[in-house]
Amino acid sequence: MRSLRFLLPVLALALMAAASKPKVTIRFHTEANPKSGAQFTVSATMPDSSRQVTLSKFAEISESDIVAIYPFPASDGTIGCALKLDDHGRVVLDSLSQEYHGTLLFGFVNSRPVAAMLIDRRVSDGIVIIPRGLRPEEVALMRKAFPVLGEKKGKQGSKKTEEAMEEAAAPAPLPKALSTPAPRGD
Repeated sequence: MRSLRFLLPVLALALMAAASKPKVTIRFHTEANPKSGAQFTVSATMPDSSRQVTLSKFAEISESDIVAIYPFPASDGTIGCALKLDDHGRVVLDSLSQEYHGTLLFGFVNSRPVAAMLIDRRVSDGIVIIPRGLRPEEVALMRKAFPVLGEKKGKQGSKKTEEAMEEAAAPAPLPKALSTPAPRGD
């Protein structure tokens, strides 16, 4: 009986915490070798085509690695989104962009395939971009779960200014000693 009195409040708190957090999953899987075996791979259909591909069952990057988002309108009428990763996600993205060069990276939002991207260069800035394919309701969930780059706290849904976008995307300036060549002593 005593354990039941303790268990009920804990269960109620857990349910309230789970109900208040928006449900959005964002996962990135790498293309895998079909010979790796069924315990490590899964077959999937590429977005925007009927081509079958083999993916790793394990996500390389997930929503737990995301610290901020930047949604934008895509040219096909859907929505794209830049995802800024934390330090762990940045290191994973850097590593996989070197290790899996020439293969595909697949993005899934709430288990729906939204992007298949060719890994053609090293990505060390910690930003992965879903170029298109997101639905408005998915972006609304993402806005509830993550801060939007360039928006002030409490102002979700407001438009970004050009200055805020440039500031978020601009690399840090080089120290003066590195940005200008030293004079030669001829």
